[in-house]
Amino acid sequence: MGLKRKPPPGNVRRVAAIGGNLRYTITNKANQTIQCESFQERKLTLLFERDPTIREYRSQPERFPFVDAQGNAHTYVPDFMVWRTSSEVEIHEVTISARRDQPRLREREAAARRICQERGWRYVVHTEESLPQATEEANLLALHRYRPNAYARPAVTRVAQERLHERGPLAFRQICSDIMWQLGLPTPTVVSALCHLLWHDILVTDLRHQLIFHDAAPRADLLVWLPPGGPTP
Repeated sequence: MGLKRKPPPGNVRRVAAIGGNLRYTITNKANQTIQCESFQERKLTLLFERDPTIREYRSQPERFPFVDAQGNAHTYVPDFMVWRTSSEVEIHEVTISARRDQPRLREREAAARRICQERGWRYVVHTEESLPQATEEANLLALHRYRPNAYARPAVTRVAQERLHERGPLAFRQICSDIMWQLGLPTPTVVSALCHLLWHDILVTDLRHQLIFHDAAPRADLLVWLPPGGPTP
């Protein structure tokens, strides 16, 4: 989705080109337009999308006023505001580790933390070190397309959970084959349904150290398992 002249509803500014940064607009799980001012911010939105405790989030949400050490007035627009299902509110900022020691950014962060504390909110800073690295990033982007409930198949969920509960971790291709045989479903339907379960953390795999797909197909050595404390069939 391209950037428009006016910011999306609920955004106080339109993201700007800074150096060679990449800018994005996406549609979030609440069907709202979200702006990203860097690919690091895009990574963070993938985590927001997967987190079931996040009800809604918004980009460029508000202008925070602050005064620097020289007495000059400034405003700062944080990257994201998050509303959790617990009714907690958070402000999330994405930056580069090397920049956090700059006096202007230290003043800005201190002001934001003070404002959040006064409002009973939480202020969270993310850097390139804490956000997903290359393998996890690639896996999240690959699974993101399977987010919609249109890919959900209750029968596939039931059989997958039964197999994994009985036998423990299994190869993705093995459980896919078992489900196809038992339910008589075609390969694309079962693969899509299993990827939907992986995106929503109903099934689990190692997203950080191994790519899920190789040549557009699930890897032969890819293992999946049930999350700790997951439902018992």
